[in-house]
Amino acid sequence: MADVVQLRLERMAEELEDLSKQGLFSRAELDSIVRNRREFEFCLKRPSPLKSDILAYIDYEQNLDLLRQLRRRTILGQMKRNRKWKKSISDWAKVKRILGVFKMGTLRFKGDLELRFKGDLEV
Repeated sequence: MADVVQLRLERMAEELEDLSKQGLFSRAELDSIVRNRREFEFCLKRPSPLKSDILAYIDYEQNLDLLRQLRRRTILGQMKRNRKWKKSISDWAKVKRILGVFKMGTLRFKGDLELRFKGDLEV
């Protein structure tokens, strides 16, 4: 189980490096993000993950993305108005991660309408 979690965390390395390079998060904040994601991944990889764990992970990732967007707007406000933010891997990785967690949740809890509707409305 720990090997699977470690592999998933290693796949996030490029995204985290991109967030650091863009100046959106500090090294300490990235360490905190990795710690939180590790805890969520372990919760999802246990023999019977709870629906509350899945929903908490999705909420965490959505809130993290909102923070990323706010910081990006702040940086763009400080830059010249005519410059555009170049799309990078961190822009797409969050969508892939949230959809993956939703897919795992809907496969695990097939008849759960709350999880299904949350996925339809927020992703």
